[in-house]
Amino acid sequence: MELDEMKSLWADLSLQVEKQDKIQKELLMEITKKKFRSKLNAIRIPEIIGSLFCVGYAMYLLSHFSDFELWYNQIFALISIFILLALPTASLSAINGMRNLKVESESPSKILEEFLLSKQRFLKVQRYSIVLGGILMLALISPIAELNGSIEKISNPIFWLFYLIIGPVFMYILSKWAYKKYKGTIDSSEKMLQELE
Repeated sequence: MELDEMKSLWADLSLQVEKQDKIQKELLMEITKKKFRSKLNAIRIPEIIGSLFCVGYAMYLLSHFSDFELWYNQIFALISIFILLALPTASLSAINGMRNLKVESESPSKILEEFLLSKQRFLKVQRYSIVLGGILMLALISPIAELNGSIEKISNPIFWLFYLIIGPVFMYILSKWAYKKYKGTIDSSEKMLQELE
């Protein structure tokens, strides 16, 4: 075998190895992309369901806005409508920011950098939603009571005692649980992206 033939065979072999490496890399990226999106669906699906509930409730308040006789219930209803529409919009936007990363076309370090920014944005939205959820809990009770014709029920001090004690405790426990669950899912998604480097 001559030296030129060996060089030619070596070049062909080298080219085949490069092609194989490229195919494996593309396959790994595609698998990672599917796993990544699937993992984020654990956050996205409950948020979509919650968003539909929030939008439905906002539409209910909006459609009954003319039924409010008390001026402060109109203000509370407007605050509630704003929160019920703003929170889902911000949350779904932040989730889409994480899900729409171009895992297959970007470099792993750039993907991770973009993901970390999206992650921070989503967790910030979740922290704001805890605070705004508490405000919503307080703002929503009076308009709903007026619509249901149970104003006398909320004028009872015992109702407020239970509502102001049990409500925030329940909200805190539920929010803490959801935040922890979401953070765990996002952290495992981040580890998946870190393995690409």
